[in-house]
Amino acid sequence: MKPFLTRLRLLLHVSGALWTTTVLYPFYSEARRSRYVQKWSKKLLDICGVRVRVRHPERLSSKALIVSNHVSWLDIFLIHSVTPCHFIAKAEMANWPIIGSLAKSTGTLFLERSRTRHLKSTLETLVKYLKARERCIFFPEGTTAKQGELLPFHPNLFEGAIHAELPIQPFAVKYVNHMGEFEDAVDFSGDIGMNENVNSILGKDRIFAELTLLPVIDSNGKNRKDLSEHARKAIMSVLPQSVQENRGRLPETRPDHQDARP
Repeated sequence: MKPFLTRLRLLLHVSGALWTTTVLYPFYSEARRSRYVQKWSKKLLDICGVRVRVRHPERLSSKALIVSNHVSWLDIFLIHSVTPCHFIAKAEMANWPIIGSLAKSTGTLFLERSRTRHLKSTLETLVKYLKARERCIFFPEGTTAKQGELLPFHPNLFEGAIHAELPIQPFAVKYVNHMGEFEDAVDFSGDIGMNENVNSILGKDRIFAELTLLPVIDSNGKNRKDLSEHARKAIMSVLPQSVQENRGRLPETRPDHQDARP
């Protein structure tokens, strides 16, 4: 009965967001939209049994391009629950059921990353988008990875921070159980489907999401490859200790693959 009632609460919560973003959003100010998204994200995590722990919140930059490792669809709402920001995602995400609609209504920038002939116009669009907003975020792995793994970063979007003269702020995300061990129920990689993943998450009594804010990286005088490597090392500095404590060793990174995740 409990999983059924939880799923019902989740369905009603998402349905309410679709109605609000479709009907009321056009009349909301930018500040009110940010407050709504943050409050809604906190409630979503609460329904899913996720408790949030933020490490070093004082490091949050007032204006930056945020980059984060990517474990689960929960990451988006975890970050929204901590700070209002605008996401940058692959274009195909716009066509996803529910999540695509919510992403479009909250001002997500969708980019065609794979078309080299559009690189110049894509960069111009990205730079304009970054300059007009306080905080933007993307997942440089380009897909989700299992807990404790960190895939190679795609450096292309880091070019936008250089041209917009913005610093990079890395975020490190992980999900643990009450024992401090990685919570595999949130893993959303490989052949795991959305429905299966939601069931796994709702089947847990409590999940702890830990978001670590890392020091800002100045983009001045750096190229995109340097920035991506610097950011990846910063995130890795948080994750290996957790992997060693919980699983004994750091898993090897695997080649990136393209799928339908932000």
